[in-house]
Amino acid sequence: MKHLLNISYIIILTVVFSSCTEKIDINLDKSESALVVEGAVSEINGQQRIKLSKTAEYFSNQAPTAVSNALVTIDDGTESVALSESELKNGYYYFPDEYSGVVGKTYTLNINLENEIAGKKEYTAQTTIPPLSDDIDSIAVEWNSRFEAWLIKFYATDPPRKDYYMFNGMKNGELITDSIQNVNISDDRLYNGNYTYGIAVMFLDGDKLEPGDIFTLVLSNITEEYANFVTEVQTEISPGIPLFSGPPANVSSNISNGALGWFTAYRSAFTSTVVGERIDPEE
Repeated sequence: MKHLLNISYIIILTVVFSSCTEKIDINLDKSESALVVEGAVSEINGQQRIKLSKTAEYFSNQAPTAVSNALVTIDDGTESVALSESELKNGYYYFPDEYSGVVGKTYTLNINLENEIAGKKEYTAQTTIPPLSDDIDSIAVEWNSRFEAWLIKFYATDPPRKDYYMFNGMKNGELITDSIQNVNISDDRLYNGNYTYGIAVMFLDGDKLEPGDIFTLVLSNITEEYANFVTEVQTEISPGIPLFSGPPANVSSNISNGALGWFTAYRSAFTSTVVGERIDPEE
């Protein structure tokens, strides 16, 4: 009888675990494509452009489709400038080389597609460049042996107003924070209207810089809306914590007619220093 009971338990457990690993096919309806817009008016190399693409299916292993042959213009209230599509990169529309944003001006992006997406051909977005302080003294690049990373410290006087900042990094003239998940976004609540006294504004992995490199901190004053957009995107592309957390929320957009993405504009301040040896100042 004991052997029969053991055999019965084994059969039951086998059935239970087999049912746990049963393959379930879920039929998902295909979603309608949407236009995706990325771009900004700025003077940072590689970012003076507008990128147009179409959304892909959730489980698609193909890159998003570029949107070519569109008429893309920027209007600052005084003149309208047409952007030129790159011959090498479809869907990338570049500003004229001499184009540069002006603080306080409002910029309107107009897009006219060759072919409709989701029944729409015309899209628009608008943004204004916030003021940027010139009271920047210096930066410091320090090695942190505990985290095996470079710590970027910022010395400047912050104006007595509510600001939102975006921090980028360049090494020897090349942008190294070249994706949205690598930029650092911060408001000025901790030092509003005061001197920053070397507040840490960026961490860089140890392999990003070498002693002797020229590191440039790019400080951009951005709108609150764009700061929220970047934070939302960074949250969505980060691993869920806890693992089985709730479904992601929709990321905001300032593009009309249901398009995704964000059009923004900002001026930037560039401050450089030479990277020193890997000596931790706390040791």
